Amino acid sequence: MEPEATSRSATMWDRISRGELNAAAADAQLMLEHCSEPAAQAEAHAALGLLLQRVGRIAESRDRFTRAADLTRSTPRIHASYVADEAASRFLLGDLTGAAGAAERARRLGDLHANPFASCEALNTLAAVALGEGRTSDALRLTREAISFTAAGDGRNGGAPMAHLHHGIVLIELDRFAEAESAFSEGLRRSAGAGAVGQLTWYHCMRGLCRFLSGHWDAAIEDARTALDAAESTGTLIARPLARGVIGLVQAIRGNVAAATESVASHEGTLTAVGLPGEDWLAMARAAMAPHPAAAHAALLEGWLHTRRTPYLLSWRALAPAVVHQSMRQGEHELAVEVAEQARIGAGRAGHVASATGAALRCQAIAEADPEVALAAVAVLEGSGRPFAFASACLDAALLLHAAGHDDRSRKVLRTAVDAFHGLRANPWLAYSGQRLMHLAAPADVVERCQPDWSLLTPTEDRIARLVASGLSNPQVGAELFISPRTVQTHTSHIYAKLQITSRVQLSALLRQRGPH
Repeated sequence: MEPEATSRSATMWDRISRGELNAAAADAQLMLEHCSEPAAQAEAHAALGLLLQRVGRIAESRDRFTRAADLTRSTPRIHASYVADEAASRFLLGDLTGAAGAAERARRLGDLHANPFASCEALNTLAAVALGEGRTSDALRLTREAISFTAAGDGRNGGAPMAHLHHGIVLIELDRFAEAESAFSEGLRRSAGAGAVGQLTWYHCMRGLCRFLSGHWDAAIEDARTALDAAESTGTLIARPLARGVIGLVQAIRGNVAAATESVASHEGTLTAVGLPGEDWLAMARAAMAPHPAAAHAALLEGWLHTRRTPYLLSWRALAPAVVHQSMRQGEHELAVEVAEQARIGAGRAGHVASATGAALRCQAIAEADPEVALAAVAVLEGSGRPFAFASACLDAALLLHAAGHDDRSRKVLRTAVDAFHGLRANPWLAYSGQRLMHLAAPADVVERCQPDWSLLTPTEDRIARLVASGLSNPQVGAELFISPRTVQTHTSHIYAKLQITSRVQLSALLRQRGPH
C-alpha cells in the first residue's frame, strides 16, 4: 500500500484495539474515499466488517468481508484471511452450510499460501459448525488442530485468532469443565498479551457460562460483569446478551427478582428468535422469573426458536427439558414430542456425553410421564458436573414417581434435589422442593422426631429462622436485617443446634408445626 494508506491503516487498527470504534470507522471510510489500491480498499472493508460484527450487524459484516475477499483474489495469501472472516460472519448468521464452505476455502488457501491466521480462523469456524450440528468429537479435533497454528503477526482482528475460545466451548459440551476453564484462562492471557481487547469480552463471557453450568455461580457473575464492562469499553456489543443471560439466570434461579429483571430487560437492537448470540440464555432467565407458566412457556419458546440456527450449540441441553416441561403444562403435547425428538437426535450426535444423554432422557421422561426414564436421567446427570441440571432432573423424577404412586422413592429423590438446590442457593427451587418433600414426608421423617424448645432462640434468631425458612438466601436475610451474610450464617448454625436440626427443610417443617404465632 501507499505510505499514506499504510499510516492510516496502522492508526485504524490501533483504534480498533482500543475500542474506539467510531474513530476507526471514520478512518476506514477515509481509506475507501482516498486510497484507490485494491489492498487498501479491501483492508478498509475488512475493518468495517469487524466493527459491524462487534456491534451485532452481522449481515452487513459478512458483506464487507465478502467485498474485501473479492478485491484480493489476485493475492491469494491475503484473500484467504478475508474468506476466513466471511466464514465466521456466516456462522454467526446461522448459515452453517455457507460458513463451512467458506471456511474450507480459507483453510485450503491458508495452507497453500502460508497464511496460518486464515488456516486457524477457518478451523475455528469449522469447529463451530461441527458443534452447531452436534458433532462434538469432530469439533474437538478441529480446535486442537487450530491451537497448533501460530497466528499471523499482522495485527488483524486485534491479534491471535480465538482458538482457545472455541476449544473451551467444545470442552464445555464434553462436560470437561476444569479443562474448559483452563482454556479460557489461557485465551485471556494470550489476548491480553497481544492487546486483543475485543477478544477479552468473549473469553469472560464463555468462562462465565462455563462456571454457571458447573455450579460456580458467584464466579460466573463476576466473569459476566467483567465481560459487560469489556463490551462497553471495546465496543464488543454482540457479546452482551450472553453476559446478561448468565447474570439473569443466576439471579432468577436464586430468587433475586429485581437483579434478574435488570439483567434481562430488552435492549434496543436485540431480537430473540433471530438476534444476537446469547439471546437463548436471556430467554431462559426470563422464563425462570416468569410470573406464571404461560409466560415461562412463551419465553422458552422464543429461546428455542433462536437455537434453530445452530441447533446443538451449548444451550439446547438446558432449554429442551424446560420447553418440554412447559409445553406439557400448556397442553402442547405435539411440540413437547417434537422437542424431545430433537433432543434425542442431539444426544445421539454428541456420543456418550452425560449432559446430552441426560437432557434427552429428561425430555423423554417428561413427554411420556415415565418415572423410570426420569431416574435414568438422574443417574446419567449425576456425573455430568452440571449440578443444576442434576437437581432439576431429580425434581422431575420425584414428581413423576409421586404421580405414579411411588411416594417412598419420590421422597428419596426429592431429598437429593433439596440438597443440590440448597448448595446452589437456588431458593425458589429449594422452597418448592422442600414443600413437596413436606407434603410427602411421614411425620416421623421430619417433625415428630424433633421436639424443639423455641424459647432457646433469641429474638434475632427467631426472626432469622423465619426468613431463612421462607427461602431467602443469607445475603437476602442480611439485607433485610442490615447484617452481613456471615453473621446470618453464624446465627443459622446456632438455630440449627438449638432446635436439633440440620437443614432449611426441617426448619420450615418445624415452623409449620409451630403455627403463625
